[in-house]
Amino acid sequence: MSVFPDSPRPQPHSTPDSGRPAAEQPQPSGPLGPYTAVIGWAAALVLVAVAAVVAVWQVNEQIYTPQAAAEQYWEDVSSGSGGAAMGQLSSTPEFLSEEGIDHLLLDGEPLSRSAQLLSGAQLTGENDDAEISFTVEDESLSTPIPVERMGTTWGFFDDWQVSPQALSWFEVEVPGAPQGGIGQVQVNGQPVNLNEETARLSAFVPTAAEISVDSEWLVGGTTHVVTAAQGEQSSAERVTLDLEASDAAVELLHTEVEEFFNHCSDQQVLMPAGCPVGVTTAHRVDAESIEWSFPDPESFSLRFDADGWQIDHDPLVAEVSFDATHHHTGEAITESKQVPFELDVQVGASGEDLIVAVSGP
Repeated sequence: MSVFPDSPRPQPHSTPDSGRPAAEQPQPSGPLGPYTAVIGWAAALVLVAVAAVVAVWQVNEQIYTPQAAAEQYWEDVSSGSGGAAMGQLSSTPEFLSEEGIDHLLLDGEPLSRSAQLLSGAQLTGENDDAEISFTVEDESLSTPIPVERMGTTWGFFDDWQVSPQALSWFEVEVPGAPQGGIGQVQVNGQPVNLNEETARLSAFVPTAAEISVDSEWLVGGTTHVVTAAQGEQSSAERVTLDLEASDAAVELLHTEVEEFFNHCSDQQVLMPAGCPVGVTTAHRVDAESIEWSFPDPESFSLRFDADGWQIDHDPLVAEVSFDATHHHTGEAITESKQVPFELDVQVGASGEDLIVAVSGP
């Protein structure tokens, strides 16, 4: 039996984390850990930048193009909106302010009529070009729509505008207009005054212009297509409108010639007064048997050129026949003779009237 109290038994030594499972113990970080997020952000920024560049390129290729500028211009022209089309131009040509140029074709119904004449219009182009193809009176045509790069928008997008060369002018010449009493022509259904024989008109590219004269005595018509000026050419081609006599003018000529011939044939004499024909005979003539015949008035044709009215006909020959008594024998005879002659026919305008004067030379 011991005299010392029992000594305490030693207890197991423990640590604060001894109760956490081993799998949940924190692991030390490796050397690349801090940079992983940075690399991810950098890659994302690169992708965004590439996407932005691609987006800018696509917009530039699809929207900010020469063809897009030309398309907007053509939409305005074909709808008859001349003011809007003018706004598509980078500047306006100087000739627009010149006197003597009619701007009828730049707006409204004449411009809309032009678009109707340009059937099947299609806009095409590559790189810096824009071209429009169309058909006028079953003829296939095409012309460039001139455009020019004016810089950039927001520093990214190409700024294309239609060149002032898309506005042109042309001249209509009507030979002999003053002599024919013609002071106007019709262009796409509207009157345009002539300065002597000519008129100048401005026009968009392309434009189709129906040009005509439809007066009582003279008629004529043509269609002119305005295309882009080539090289140093300062305007579209000039067009000549040739006039011809109307049916009414030809009928008037035939009527006047017929009346003149009737005046001569009604005179039962061998020397009709005021007529370019006459014969003599040594025999005694029965006046009531005298018959004159003249060429058919419809064999006379009427034309018009730069020198005015012109009359065309074959060589003129009249024929006279009559009964007579032989001067020596008293025998009854019938005579007939061919009589060549000349005729003076003058045709001219007097105000709105056409004057036809027929006489002997």
